[in-house]
Amino acid sequence: MFKQEDLRELAAYRAQAPILSVYLNVGPAERTTDEYKLALREMLKQAEGFAAPEDMAAVERFFDHEYDWSGRGVAVFSCAKEGFWRAYSLAVPVASGVTVARKPYIWPLATLVDAYGSYLVVLIDRQEARLLLFGMGELQVSDGYVGEEVRKFKRGRGSSGGAGRRGGAPISSRREEEVAQRNIREAARATERFCQQHKPQRLIIAGAEPTVAQFREALPKALQRKVIGSFSADMNAPEPEIRERSLEILQRVEEERKAALVEAVFTAAAKGRGGVIRLADTLGAAHEGRIQTLVIARDYHRPGYQCRNCAYITDQFLEICPFCGGEFVEIPDAAEALVTKVIEDGGKVEVVDDHPKIAEFGVGALLRY
Repeated sequence: MFKQEDLRELAAYRAQAPILSVYLNVGPAERTTDEYKLALREMLKQAEGFAAPEDMAAVERFFDHEYDWSGRGVAVFSCAKEGFWRAYSLAVPVASGVTVARKPYIWPLATLVDAYGSYLVVLIDRQEARLLLFGMGELQVSDGYVGEEVRKFKRGRGSSGGAGRRGGAPISSRREEEVAQRNIREAARATERFCQQHKPQRLIIAGAEPTVAQFREALPKALQRKVIGSFSADMNAPEPEIRERSLEILQRVEEERKAALVEAVFTAAAKGRGGVIRLADTLGAAHEGRIQTLVIARDYHRPGYQCRNCAYITDQFLEICPFCGGEFVEIPDAAEALVTKVIEDGGKVEVVDDHPKIAEFGVGALLRY
């Protein structure tokens, strides 16, 4: 499993030669193995002229002969010139893409760790709770709490199953509810202890209403703020089903985060401070090292020009670089060069699918200043 230590190692690595970073979504329900290999070859064509041929060959060799096609995503980093190779199979989906830079392109992994790194699913009913801690889509720890049986009290002569003397709910119903509420409160305390030990980033509650709502209300405020969603499930639901249902919620939360980021970019750009849109303005901000977070449509590619001397990138033909007087050379993809520039300057890159504003303008960014 990909761990936080792996992310730190990749973040610290620097190379004198270009590093080829490849992400491939390999969900078995979406495509066949051969279709994924074809998609990989098409992606690698985008890196021709940027990545070393030996790195591209190493990646193809890995998927042809070494990868077992398990999991739902793969991240591969190669710099053959410096003997650097890392490959990670992921249990969570990842957006496919290829990047070439002098640092590993780790922002998609950092995003995955933030979204899926550590989350707790609590299955709750009126008597017990199951606690399932997942990390990057894989089950890490399981625990539980079993309370007092919520028994149906018999009604009949001599029983206390009738209504109370002053009216209201039958005594048996009140007793059943008292036991259930006590179990829910104890399950919340058990969840709090579990979270203090394992420190999940997010919580998801599964069960039937109104028990889910009662359990959430019984949690401490700090844990209530970590709850990102809930779904209906039987207490005996199998772990794979729980994992898939919880991943759906996490994916929805991630999509909402990206949509909010896009809106933040366009709002900042409209105000004329803190944000830019369109390729020309974004390239200018990148040259000045001002980009904090780049937002780019997945299939956005545009030809451009790059100064041989200072590496300034523009989408307009210029004979002489306005910054250093150097000569320009035409490059096949200014958008890809922009991504590389942002990564090497320590910025973040968010690839966005199916957002109308990004689809129209292609690219935008939040700025450091």
